[in-house]
Amino acid sequence: MELNIKQANVLFEKLNRELLPRYKGKIIALDAESGEYFIGDSELDAYKKATKNAPKKQFVFKRIGFASTHFVGAL
Repeated sequence: MELNIKQANVLFEKLNRELLPRYKGKIIALDAESGEYFIGDSELDAYKKATKNAPKKQFVFKRIGFASTHFVGAL
């Protein structure tokens, strides 16, 4: 099982536009292989939903409406 980041990013770009009006700021856990996704208030919330449904899958996490999930450093 190999995590496909590029495929997840393409999927996220499509989903982000669709989900943005309702879920801005929420976290999405993406399964790039199947296209399935799970939305939560935090990474942990999205992870719990995702692994409950697919415990052996790998997920990519993104923040809906933003380019990144976290930012660390000085501006």
